[in-house]
Amino acid sequence: MAITEQLLLMFSALGGLNAWLLAGYFFFRKPAPAAEKPVADPLLALLLLMLSLRVLKSVLFYFNPAITKQILQLGLSACALIGPLLFAYCHSICGPKKNKAWYLWPLTAVLLLVLVVGLLWPYQQYTELWAGLMYRLINYSWLGWILLSAFWLWRSRNTRTELATALQKSELLMLWSLIGGNLLLWAAYHFASYTSYISGALSFSFLVYVAVLTLYLQRRAEPKAAVPYANKKLPQQQALLWQQELQQLMQHQPLYLDANLTLAKLAKQLGWSVPKLSQLLNDNLQTSFNDYINAYRIAYARQLLAQQAPLKMADLAEQSGFNALSTFYSAFKKATGLTPARYKQQLQDSGIINPLS
Repeated sequence: MAITEQLLLMFSALGGLNAWLLAGYFFFRKPAPAAEKPVADPLLALLLLMLSLRVLKSVLFYFNPAITKQILQLGLSACALIGPLLFAYCHSICGPKKNKAWYLWPLTAVLLLVLVVGLLWPYQQYTELWAGLMYRLINYSWLGWILLSAFWLWRSRNTRTELATALQKSELLMLWSLIGGNLLLWAAYHFASYTSYISGALSFSFLVYVAVLTLYLQRRAEPKAAVPYANKKLPQQQALLWQQELQQLMQHQPLYLDANLTLAKLAKQLGWSVPKLSQLLNDNLQTSFNDYINAYRIAYARQLLAQQAPLKMADLAEQSGFNALSTFYSAFKKATGLTPARYKQQLQDSGIINPLS
């Protein structure tokens, strides 16, 4: 092999190999925040892996056209999953929180289809089918998913006014760059007959290094998160006095039974400013306003449950200061680890209340 071919092999394969490292980074890194986007990074890791398999297959085929049919089938199967993974990743970043798992169904359907077709009509026995119809179908479906992802992201940005503020500009730029990179890679393979089949792998290597450089610069440019109230910590003695004042108010005036109680209303009752009350709760008591108020509401609900007079759950939630039954259930389960009905059953089993009296 000539030196030029060796260099061509190295540069064309580097992108595919380094994509595995990038995939490992996104798969194992701690998501932030995990509660909002738990599947985004794993989806991106899988997308990079499928792209890598597609590219490495083309590199092997370019330098050794006699490679086994199993490798060719693996590369095309990975290519069939690139588009659904791209769409799923875009939706996981900027899709609505409700019904947030539906976008995984197309990916699951394509995966099952690839497995079924691969098992029933393997490349080894159906070479003409895979080299002809399947190759065209997979590549044009990839283009279709790219265009669908671009259209969906464009439509989301124009129909959801909160998207621009909910997403960081860097995330939007990354999504459009990812879609553009897929389109560039698809074009490199589709028009390879006019250029060279290896151009797709070289393009991918270039895109991977641009992605690595962008990720490195982005991490360097990220400002360190400021510690809340770091420059205005309350003296411990002062915080204890304020805490006692707050507790006395809550014990003598059951403000928590007001379902419309807000931070501003509670601060007004105390004669405090809103930032003062917020700092006491967040910084000194290490809790949020909702959690603090809900603790009193749940304690009151437990008292009502211990009474002999039966109450409907909706009435119990309303009397405890909750304006939604679902919020009541969630807060009760968070505080006690039990549902209200299960908690009452435990009281009956322990003899604290008598259901027959």
